[in-house]
Amino acid sequence: MQIPQLSGILTALATPYHNDGLVDLKALDKLVEFLVSNGVHALVPGGSTGEYYSQTVEERKAVLTRVAEVVQGSVPLYVGSNSMRPEETIELAKFAEGLGYGAQLLAAPPYSLPGKSELIAHFRNIAERTSLPIILYNFPARTGVDMDKEFLEGVLDIKKIFAIKESSGSISRYYEHMLLYPELQRVCGFDDQVLDQFLWGTRSWIAGASNFLPAEHVALYNTCVKKEDFLLGRKLMKLMMPLIYLLENGGKFNQYIKYGASLAGVPIGDVRAPLIGLSDAERLEFRTLYEDLKSQNIASWVN
Repeated sequence: MQIPQLSGILTALATPYHNDGLVDLKALDKLVEFLVSNGVHALVPGGSTGEYYSQTVEERKAVLTRVAEVVQGSVPLYVGSNSMRPEETIELAKFAEGLGYGAQLLAAPPYSLPGKSELIAHFRNIAERTSLPIILYNFPARTGVDMDKEFLEGVLDIKKIFAIKESSGSISRYYEHMLLYPELQRVCGFDDQVLDQFLWGTRSWIAGASNFLPAEHVALYNTCVKKEDFLLGRKLMKLMMPLIYLLENGGKFNQYIKYGASLAGVPIGDVRAPLIGLSDAERLEFRTLYEDLKSQNIASWVN
């Protein structure tokens, strides 16, 4: 088992759909090519930004296969393997490993609300029955379960667990991880905190908005992590923040991601039910912020 060293912009890949709701693999090709050509460092299909929860296992496998075919090893791939059913998680992780994926991003099973001992047992089961290293994904707003200190201390003897994407929204939780669990690689999972997390040594960001702002995300990463120029990083983040704030607080994250991709010239359709698309007013608000940011051309500020 080879543990990856996570670094850079890891795009939480959106899933394109045709107007009839079927997965659009040709649009997926274009999206992947757009992201790789704009310098993102890795791709993560199969996560919540990819709307995995509304897809069949076969659809998820088709997406994983197509992404691997297009990338052809040019950037690392990590699979979002979460499911309500542990057997599906295991099936998807094994399938992705066969395609060359290097790790799995794994949250608590949604809706079932496992207790701490149950959640610990769940992760032990996945680790024992799959080979891919595990990036923990704590997103209690979506799963209803918090990966707190008690949980972490119950699983950190599992060698496959090597990183955590903390998406609770608590910066104090991030500091707790930094101080108490330095062996875990920390991945930014709450976009409006990325400047703070880069300052404290985080080297990777699983970012949904990089589906339509890849060059801007890479510029911020290069500024803060490679150059350690946090004065410039703050200027970049200040310009990106209005759009990021809307994404994180507007209640329609995936809808905005998909509309953003269309504005970036890479149309990928709309969201799948039970979600519905944006209103005209929401589109106007988003487009105004997007055009304001793009007019600044911040990707060119970083050599």
